[in-house]
Amino acid sequence: MKILAINGSHRGEKGYTQFLINKLFAGAARAHAECETVVLKSHKINPCIACRACHKPDHYLKCVFDEKDDVALIFDKMRQADVLVFATPVYIFHMTGLMKVFLDRITSTADSSVMTTSDTGLFFHHIDKELISKPFLLLTTQDNIEDETSKNIEAYFRTFSSFLDAPMAGVIRRKSGVLVGHGHDAQKELKYPVVQQIYRSIEQAGFELATHRRLSKKTESKCNLPVVSIPFPVSMLLKFKTFRHNKPFMAKILAKVKENAQNQH
Repeated sequence: MKILAINGSHRGEKGYTQFLINKLFAGAARAHAECETVVLKSHKINPCIACRACHKPDHYLKCVFDEKDDVALIFDKMRQADVLVFATPVYIFHMTGLMKVFLDRITSTADSSVMTTSDTGLFFHHIDKELISKPFLLLTTQDNIEDETSKNIEAYFRTFSSFLDAPMAGVIRRKSGVLVGHGHDAQKELKYPVVQQIYRSIEQAGFELATHRRLSKKTESKCNLPVVSIPFPVSMLLKFKTFRHNKPFMAKILAKVKENAQNQH
C-alpha cells in the first residue's frame, strides 16, 4: 500500500498541515504502508497558461512545462500511489493558491475532445484514470472555529470526486489551530485535553486509510471533534440566520466561547 500526501501549505514541512500529515502517516505505518509527502512549496510549479498545446497532435497530453518544472515528476508519484491525501490550510475560504495552481495542471493529462460519462453519470471527457481515479482523503487546517470556513474546499473536492471517478475516503477538517499552537506548543495542547484524543483519531484514520482505503464514520467524526465546544441548544440556534444576525445574542455567545477557551482544562 502506497499513500502519497500532497501538502499545499506555504509553510511546507514547518506548518500545522505537515504536522497532521505526520500523525496520519504514523497510523498508516502500523499497517506497514509506504508513505510519502510531496511538499509543493519545495517544487517548481508553473501555472497552466491555457495554451492548449497539450491537446494538439504534436504535443498530445504533454504540458509545455513538462521539461521545465516538477509537475510531471509529481504526477508520476501520484500514478504509483494507491491512495492520495490532499492537504491544505484554509487562508481566504479556499485551498491555497499553491494547491490550486498544481491541480490546474491536470488539464494537460486529459483529452477534452473525447466525450464520455463518469461512473457517477456525469457528462465529461477523457481522463487519465491511473493518475487521478483513486481514493483520496481531504485534510484541511484552519485557525477559525466555524465549519463554514472550509466549505468551499469540500465542495470543490466533492465535485472533483464525482467527475474524476475518485472515491472520497473522508474529510478531516482541523479547526482552532491557533488555540492549540499549531502542533508546536505543548502548553497550549495541555489546556485542551480533547486535542490528544483528536491526534490519536487521526493516527487511527491513517491506519484505516492504509487497510481499507477509507475512514469509518466513527473515526472521521472523532478526527473532527471541536477543541472549543458550543452548548448543544446554542449550536442548534446558530443554524438559523435569524440568530446569527442578532448582534446582542452573538455577542453573548462569543463571550461564552472565549470564556470556555480560557477556562477549559
